Amino acid sequence: MRTIDRRTFLKIVGTVGIEPLLRPLSVMAARPEASLILFNGRVITVDESNSVAEAIAVSGDKILAVGSTPRVKSFAGRDSTLIDLQGKAVTPGFIDSHAHLPPFGSREMSWVKLQGVGSKDEILELIATHAEKTPAGEVINAWGVESYDLAFMNRDDLDTVTMRHPVLVVHTTGQWGFANSAALKLGGVNQATVSPPGSLVEKGPRGKPTGLLVHYPALALVRNAIPPPTAEQMKMVISHAAALYSQEGVTSVHDNFFMVTGMSSVDSSRLYFDLAASGRLPLRVKIWPYLPTLHDTHDAVAELFTASEPNPSSPFYSLGEMKRADPVSFARVWGGLKIAIDGSGPTAGWSRNPKALMLHSPAELRQMVNIIHKVGQQVNVHAVGNMAVETMLDAFEVAQREHDRPDPRHRIEHALWPGDESIRRIKKAGIVISTHPQFIYAWGDLFGKGQRVPEFIPLRSFLNRQIPVALGADPPAFPLWQPQYALWQAVARVSKGGTRFAPSEAISIGEALRLQTMGSAYAAFQERDLGSLEEGKLADMVVWDQDFLTMPTEEIRNAKVCTTIIGGKVVFSREEQRHSNTPLFSHSKRSGAWF
Repeated sequence: MRTIDRRTFLKIVGTVGIEPLLRPLSVMAARPEASLILFNGRVITVDESNSVAEAIAVSGDKILAVGSTPRVKSFAGRDSTLIDLQGKAVTPGFIDSHAHLPPFGSREMSWVKLQGVGSKDEILELIATHAEKTPAGEVINAWGVESYDLAFMNRDDLDTVTMRHPVLVVHTTGQWGFANSAALKLGGVNQATVSPPGSLVEKGPRGKPTGLLVHYPALALVRNAIPPPTAEQMKMVISHAAALYSQEGVTSVHDNFFMVTGMSSVDSSRLYFDLAASGRLPLRVKIWPYLPTLHDTHDAVAELFTASEPNPSSPFYSLGEMKRADPVSFARVWGGLKIAIDGSGPTAGWSRNPKALMLHSPAELRQMVNIIHKVGQQVNVHAVGNMAVETMLDAFEVAQREHDRPDPRHRIEHALWPGDESIRRIKKAGIVISTHPQFIYAWGDLFGKGQRVPEFIPLRSFLNRQIPVALGADPPAFPLWQPQYALWQAVARVSKGGTRFAPSEAISIGEALRLQTMGSAYAAFQERDLGSLEEGKLADMVVWDQDFLTMPTEEIRNAKVCTTIIGGKVVFSREEQRHSNTPLFSHSKRSGAWF
C-alpha cells in the first residue's frame, strides 16, 4: 500500500484523470470501498456530540465513515485515494446564509469599489479615473459608500466628474444611492417623477431631483434602464464570486435577493438557475427571488405553484418552464421567496427612527406573507430594525393562524436589535435568524459605544432561547466575504476601533462553527444532507491550516483554506493555485461538473 502526504496530494489532485493509488484488496468484497480517505487529522464533525475524529472516508459524493484512522482506513480499496492530513483540521463545508452572487461578482470584477474609502473627494476621484478609461455613454456603477448621511453627495457632485457617462453610486448596504444627471435622464427621472411606493426620489426646493434615490423601487428607475449583462458576462461574474467563496471554505451559499421582476432581461433568471443547477460552479447555490410588490407576489405564486396554465407574459415564466421541464434541478436550486420591509441605517425600521422608510404597509405585508405561506413556501425577509422585526412577526403569526403548517421555518435576515419581547416571539414562531457578526468589526464604531447598544446581534440571547441562527457575509453589502470574520466576531465582538460590544452576547468558537454549518443548513431545510460530517451526508468539507477549536481567538480570522471538497471532489486547492498562472475556475480550464 502507498499513501501520499497532503502536499503531494494537493499537487496532483487538480489534474484531470488522476490515477488511483493501487493497493491490494484487504477487505471482504461486500464491504463498501472508499473513493477518498483523509486520515491523521482533526476532523471537527459538528455532529450532535461535537465529536472530533481522526479520519473520514468518502464513497462517491457521500460520507462513508468517520472515526479513528485505523477504522476509516479499513475502507480503503484498490481504487481509493488516501491523503495524510499530517495533523491538519477538517470542518464541514461552510454555508453562507446571505449572499448575492451576481452583484458580488460585479463589484469584484468591474464596478468601482468604494468600501473603505472615507471622503467624498476620494470617491469622486476614483470615479473620475474610471471614467477616463470608459467609453462615452457606458454606465459607470460604483458600490460601497459607507457614510450614513443621505446628503453625502448629489447629482451636481457627480456631474463635475463626468457628464458623458450615466453614473450610479450605491451605498454599501444597497439601500440607497446617488445618480448623476445622465443616469437620471437614462431612467426618465425628472421633476414630474413620483416616488414609487416604499421609496424616495428626493427633490430640491424647485422640484428638481437631487440625485438621491432611496430604496430598491427608486434605484430601479435607473437600474432598469441600464443595458443588461450578456449571458457570458452574467456567467463570468457569478463564476468569479463562486470561486472567491470556494477559496475561503464556503461550499454552499443562499442567494436571497435575486431580482426577477423589473429586469431588462428576464432570461437572466433562467440563466442563473441553470448555472447553479449544472454543477459547474465550485459551490452549491440556493436562490430566493425577490418580490418587490404584492402584484409580483401573486404573479410568482401563480406561475410557479398554483396556475393550471403557464403565462408567457409573466416575469417568472422562464423559471416556471425550468420547473416544469426539470423539477429535480429546480428543487436543487430553489430556496423560497424573498421580501423586504425596511432599509438600513437612517431608513431602517427602528421604533425611535422618525426617518424610517418602510417598503410595505403592515396590511400589504400580511397579504404577501399569507400568499407565500399558504402554498407551503419559505418566506425570507429583510428586516433590520426592531419595529420591522415586530411587524414581520405579526405577519408570520397571522399567516400561521390562518394556514397552520407544521414547520414553515420562515426567515428574518439581519434582525440586528430585535429586543427581548421579539426574541420570545421569534422562538415561539419557529423563525430562523440569519445574521452577520462580522458587521460588528466593520461598522460597530458607527453605531456607538458598546454599552449603548447591548443587544447588537445578540447571538448568546438567541442561543439561550434555542432560536436557530444562520450566518452569512452579505456581499456586496459587506466588504469581506470570508466566513472566518464571522466566526472571529461571534467570539470576539470587537470593532475596528477596539470597542467590545456586549461581551455577554459572545459565543464559543464551537458554537460559531455550528451556526456557520448546521445553522445555515437548517435555514434552507438541508440539515439532513449538509452541515456536519456524518455518515450518509454529502461529502462537503474543508481542510484548514489551523484548528479553529484550539487557535487563539485573534487568529481565527487568519485561518487559511488548504483544500475545499464538494461531494467528494476537490474544487479548490491552494497548492495548485500557488503553482498556477491562471485562475483556478476559468471556464476554459474546467468544463465538467463539480458535483
